[in-house]
Amino acid sequence: MPDTQIVFLLSMPRAGSTLLQRLLMGSGVVKTVGEPSFLLRLLGLGGDPLLRASTYSEALVETAMDDMRKAWGGFDACWKKGVHDMAVSIYNGLAGGFPYFLDKTPRYSLIAEELVEVFPEAKFIVLWRHPLAVMNSMSTTFREGYWEPNSFDLDLYHGIDQLRKICAKHGDRVHQVKYEDLAANPQEELARLGAYLGMPNLAEVADKELAKGNEGKLGDPTGVKKYSKVSAASISEWEGGIRNWYREGWVKKYFRGERAEFFRSMGYDLPQSMKEGKVPLGLLDGIRDWLYANRVLNRRILRPLGAKRRINKQAKRRGYHVTFR
Repeated sequence: MPDTQIVFLLSMPRAGSTLLQRLLMGSGVVKTVGEPSFLLRLLGLGGDPLLRASTYSEALVETAMDDMRKAWGGFDACWKKGVHDMAVSIYNGLAGGFPYFLDKTPRYSLIAEELVEVFPEAKFIVLWRHPLAVMNSMSTTFREGYWEPNSFDLDLYHGIDQLRKICAKHGDRVHQVKYEDLAANPQEELARLGAYLGMPNLAEVADKELAKGNEGKLGDPTGVKKYSKVSAASISEWEGGIRNWYREGWVKKYFRGERAEFFRSMGYDLPQSMKEGKVPLGLLDGIRDWLYANRVLNRRILRPLGAKRRINKQAKRRGYHVTFR
């Protein structure tokens, strides 16, 4: 058994994971470093394909590994054991003697099932947030206020589905938290989480000032500066983001069928303005969103060299570049 209890915090991007990370840091027994992310390079192989942009041919690497998998039946087990043992060593080193190490990497939603398999000793927290709040936050944080959901399909569809699967399949190993409940009743939610993690005094953190950061460069770039204590102010402010015909149309397409049934089972529904038919037409605002979204989409389809230039630029700066989108 490792010296440090490994805890994975899985969520959608912009779901409030940095807030929960900062709260756990306040316990005094949890060490964490930004968003470690390194397991995205090591898992997600031989299953659902992950979209990787890299300076080498990812397709060739996948083919080569598949050849080894076929040549030796023990390849996958050996690979996963190696990943496990290396990661545990890294987490123990990063923990620096702390009882817990928290790996908070939102994009781990894409490899959630493998994480549960590879780390049987780990604890798993799944943090949910209203998906429309997530989309609105993505818009304001990453797209200067424009509504451009195509860039986040991997999270809004595949990522959510993977989180749903591990909660349904491994409910005894996964502790679920809703951001809305955490923001509204932090003591109650932290007490429940503390019971799961083995931290009986975790609820006391709710009254403390939040940690100034998360010991890394990756994470929420706005909430860290905006909030020094848990606040319920952000729970419903996203509803104002559904403000024109383009956004309303996208929400109707996204929020339907079996997906909508799941959302409603979590207590997530359409904004009141949509239920009452009071979303403003917002003609010009909607056209602006539509033009922006299609500009981004067309740039990706019609100007692939632009993407190649960006990849090469990053590779030159970093020496080695892999992105997950």
